[in-house]
Amino acid sequence: MKLNQLDLNLLLAFDALMLERNVTRAAERLFISQPAMSHALNRLRTAFNDPLLVRTPQGMLPSPRAEKLYHGCSRR
Repeated sequence: MKLNQLDLNLLLAFDALMLERNVTRAAERLFISQPAMSHALNRLRTAFNDPLLVRTPQGMLPSPRAEKLYHGCSRR
């Protein structure tokens, strides 16, 4: 993946998804539609070649790579 080609708005979507662990609530946080957030998640998955967030009976859980990305870049 080439970071210089990544849409930086996707990083905002990733942050909201990691905070909310729910596509609908993440979309509401960013004032976008649920389909737009779902599309952003799909673009993130393609860009990072990883599922990032996986639907489970307990809700959306981050993959190990998503955890590493998020905590490696989190605000301090």
